[in-house]
Order: sequence, then C-alpha cells, then structure tokens
Amino acid sequence: MKSYIVNITMVHVEPAVRRRVIMPAGATFNRLHEMIQQMTNFESYLTDQPYHFFEVEVDGLCITDNPVQREELKDSKRLTPKLPTRVKIDKYLEEHKQLMYTYDFGDDWRFLIELEEIVEDYHFGFPTLLNGEGTAPPEDAGGPPGFASFLAIMEDPTHPEHETMKQWVSSARYEEYDKNGINQSLKLVKYKKTEWDHINHQNYVIISDPYRESELSEEQVTAKPEKLVSKKSKKHALTSLQQEEVELYIKAMTRLYGMMHFEQVVTLYNLQNEQKITIGDLQDLLASGELDSSLQKEDIYYKETVFLGPKLAGIVPEQFVRETIEKPYYQPPKEQLLRYADSGYFDESVELLHLEKLFLKENIPQIQIDRMLHTFMNGLSMWHANFMEVIGKLMAQAGPLPEERVKQIVPVAINVANAVRIIENRGHTPQEMYEMGRPEVKPLTEQSTVPKVKVGRNDPCPCGSGKKYKKCCGR
Repeated sequence: MKSYIVNITMVHVEPAVRRRVIMPAGATFNRLHEMIQQMTNFESYLTDQPYHFFEVEVDGLCITDNPVQREELKDSKRLTPKLPTRVKIDKYLEEHKQLMYTYDFGDDWRFLIELEEIVEDYHFGFPTLLNGEGTAPPEDAGGPPGFASFLAIMEDPTHPEHETMKQWVSSARYEEYDKNGINQSLKLVKYKKTEWDHINHQNYVIISDPYRESELSEEQVTAKPEKLVSKKSKKHALTSLQQEEVELYIKAMTRLYGMMHFEQVVTLYNLQNEQKITIGDLQDLLASGELDSSLQKEDIYYKETVFLGPKLAGIVPEQFVRETIEKPYYQPPKEQLLRYADSGYFDESVELLHLEKLFLKENIPQIQIDRMLHTFMNGLSMWHANFMEVIGKLMAQAGPLPEERVKQIVPVAINVANAVRIIENRGHTPQEMYEMGRPEVKPLTEQSTVPKVKVGRNDPCPCGSGKKYKKCCGR
C-alpha cells in the first residue's frame, strides 16, 4: 500500500531525539499526533482527555485539538481552525515535504516532520519505527531548556536538587529509547487493514519483511515451518497468573472493542505488564483447550487469529471492520480495563447514578432497579442499539409512572446513552467521539429520539411509559 517514510526530529533538544518511521498513507493529523506520542515519553494518548494539546499550522490552517484555541480563531483572517480528526496529512506532507508539529503550548515542544520517500511495498496497517536515537523527555520537563537542566541535575549526584529530581521522575513516564518496545506500542495506532497476503508470515507471525523484523525466536528459526508457532520453548511458558490475566484481557477487550486480533491482545498486555508474552504463547494456551472452553462459556470465540466477542452475534465481521477501521481505540489503564472482563460491569457514570435516584424516588425496590439498569445498559451497549426500543423496555419494567417523572427520566436516560462505551466506537462513548470531531457520530438528543414511524396522538407512547403519546414524548 502507499506509505511514507518520514524523519521526525525534536527541535533544539540535545542529545538529539530522532525517529525514522514508515507509516501508511491516509493518516489524519490526530493519528500523526498519536504516533508521535507513542514514540516518545509524552502521555496524551493514555488519557480520555489530552494531557496537553498540539497544533500544526499549514496553508492557512491551524489544525489543533485545543477547543479554546479553535474558538478564538473562528474570526481570524490569518488562520482557519480545523479538528485534527477531520484532516489527513497526505496532501500537505507531499506538497511541502515537511511539517512542524507543536506539543504542549507551555513547554513548546516542536517536532520537524520531513518526508524522505513514498513507497508502495509496505503492507502493515500501522506505523513501524525503522531506526532512531535519543531518549525523549518526560512530560512537563520545561521545554528544551528545562530538559537540558533536568539532564544536568540527573547526571550530577552532588547537585542539591538531584534527589528531588529523581523522586519526581520516578512518578513520570521516562523510558529509554527502545525500538522494539516502541514498535509494540505502534501496533495500537492501526488505521489501515494489514495486507497479510503480501507478507511472509506463518499464522500471522512475521517470518521476514523489508521493514519489520522477524518475530521468530531462535528456536523457531530452525524449526520446521508447520511448527513455527505451535512449538514453544519452556522459557516462554506462561505462569498460572499470566494465564489468568491473559484470559481477563481477552474477555475485557472483546467486550469493550467487539473484535480483537491476537497481536492486539499481546501488544496491549505487553504494554501494561513487565513480564511479556508472545503470539505463540497465546496460541499454545488456546490449543490446550482449557482457555478455549472458558471463553466459549461466555460466547467469546476465535477464528484463525481473531477473537469475536459476545456483542458480535449475528454481525458480519467484515461489516464491523468497515465501520470501525478509522476509529481510535479507547485505551484505559490496566486496572480499569480488566473490570470489563466481568460481563455485568458498566461504568458508574454520574448520569447513571442520576437515573437510579429518579427510580428510587418512585419507591421501586433497589434489587429491581439494579436489574432494570443492567438490562438497559446491556441494551445500549449492543451493536447499533435502538434507543427507543431499549428505553421502552426500561420504562415497561418500571411500570406506570407519573407524567412529570417520565419527563425527568427520558433526558437523563439520553445522557446515559451518550456516556456508554460501545463496540462500534472501539470502546469510546458517543460523546467522546463527537468531541473528537467525528461527524458521523452524534450524541442523542431529545429531538433525535422522536420516533420516525407515525404514532397517533392517542396511541401508547413508544418509550414504554404507559402514557398516551400526546401526554408523554409527543407533547
């Protein structure tokens, strides 16, 4: 596929911090931002909200994820503000051959992005770090001057601030340059479909490739082809704790994302754990039968090297891929991620607690409310959920309610729906996707929930309140 080889250099930073990377064409500026974050020690990709904002100015555009800056530029005659999720880099990178990316307007980190070559023989759907040098600074180091001071203090044990600085950096992300580790992280920046039919692989483990290193161990290199993945040396055997955690990762990720490739499970596991695993370890664990049986009990299956979650029942996988391929993954910390391994777990949002209180005011037993809300949340999290059907079931379970209470419940239920993590958004909520500037994803509003089918004013309201439509949602 068409791809770019680019050189990314931190400006005015010494020792030099440089990354030479190949990336598929078609990346948005938001994907470029995510890629840079994964290749450095910055942390905006790890949080629901950016740790710091970024911008790229090119051809009279200010492409930024800073909503305040976009608002301030609305009346500007010099710059037109643009959301980074709506603009692709291709045109600007090919025309200008270079771009300047600025991150953290306080520290003012600048990255020069230079186009080296356009190639057609790269077949992976995510970027790959080819080579580089230099350990990137941590967040809030104070820009190039502050980073220089930081390095000087860290290298001088006699400096009066040495111990304080050591303590500060111990709580920050400050990892040495590690090509293999970065390439594991970059697998999460996937925005194209990998063309495996053009890659020399065995069961999706790379044997050889001009841009990515072989993923075979020394033992596997000398093994017969049919044993490349299934044959595993003892040193790669998983501990019982690792086996339990791998199972939790699979359950959590399939419930949050719907569908996951083996390599994505392994990549995220390795990113969040010190003890690493391989795709071969995962396949051997599945081959043992015990894990496979446990997953099937919860309607989680795998086909070739893809896990399919319970929410994909009746859905054509190809359709799911088409609708989600351009969307970023929601990536919570390990502790939060593994909560989704429980089939009954949902985020206790402020909106959900508000809805619960409204039902409690009607003296509905707590155990009944718990069941109602579990059914409601499960319905909202299904693929292409129909809000009117889901809230209709909720109101039917609640029984007849006063008109004023129904008027209070419906808008709160809409807010709950906008805060639910769904598989078609790769774990993001509709509200989060809307704030990212995804025009095809819009939060529900009271107007958008009005049924399209003609309902008579004297007919029962579709929301299930038990009231006539004219005295409920049709007012």
